Amino acid sequence: MNFIKNINRVEQLHNLIIQKKTGTPKQLAEQLGICRATLYVLIDELNALNMPVAYSRKYETFYYKKEVKLTVAFKVETINNEAELRKINGGSCNFFLPSILSDGRNMPLYSYLAEYKSQLTGL
Repeated sequence: MNFIKNINRVEQLHNLIIQKKTGTPKQLAEQLGICRATLYVLIDELNALNMPVAYSRKYETFYYKKEVKLTVAFKVETINNEAELRKINGGSCNFFLPSILSDGRNMPLYSYLAEYKSQLTGL
């Protein structure tokens, strides 16, 4: 699963930066199993989260410019109770029908389509 893999990769990157044991960008990218461009995308994301990352050429390592803490958590829960499942709102979808189909009746969409199809074939 890419999501979990990416979370683990960010945590690994964070731990290496905290320890100041990243090595060069090329070495770090290889250690994380990503290309250097992806590494810099991850570093930009950390910077955007107010976790300023810098690189020391002298020590050949990335480091945080200030003290930071990264906590990543997610929860997976199975819902077996039908009442709880009914409370979940997955959003809505609006269908815009041609005017020939919208005659004001409160019917499911398939009824409109069946009537429309019969009107077309009856011509």
